[in-house]
Amino acid sequence: MSRSPVLPVAAGLLAAGALVEGAPALAADGVAEGGTHAAGVASATVVDPLSVRALSDLDFGSVGDVGAQGGSLMVLPGGGEARYAGAAHSACPAAEAECAAPHAARLRVEGQPGRAYRVVVPESVLAHAADTAAEMPTLPVTGLTVRTDSRPQAGAQGVLDEAGGDGFEIGGELRIPPGTEASHYRAQVPVIVVYG
Repeated sequence: MSRSPVLPVAAGLLAAGALVEGAPALAADGVAEGGTHAAGVASATVVDPLSVRALSDLDFGSVGDVGAQGGSLMVLPGGGEARYAGAAHSACPAAEAECAAPHAARLRVEGQPGRAYRVVVPESVLAHAADTAAEMPTLPVTGLTVRTDSRPQAGAQGVLDEAGGDGFEIGGELRIPPGTEASHYRAQVPVIVVYG
């Protein structure tokens, strides 16, 4: 392998140095002859990260045998009565205090005080039977809806209070196909919470 002579390399470096040294003069000439110049200022605000903690799952309570008809059960956020349709019904005796009653999922969000936030939920999730000893099917839960404590009429939109916290609930509709036996169904709902 042949080596390049030292002189041409040094001459190349000297020529490159001359170009670099002349660059400010060229730039100054460009601005003087109508070139553009831009300046700006940038700033950033650091906010507390959002954290979410699940307090309870979406619980459909004990649902009775639906027979050949099937049915559905709607649990609304905000503590309303559960809505049964088709052959769906509660399997709880009215006098039994320990019977699992349907209720919405409850979560707590914390972050920057006074900031608005938004909750994003999936289109559907699966509910699982609490009775793990029996072979029970997973059932689809659709129509997931969100209600925040701070802005109950705004759906999935909320505002963190002066301490940086707020709560929200998630409801949905359990679809019960024909032939499903009585069981207690619950669903975990994954959420994404963002500022805005």
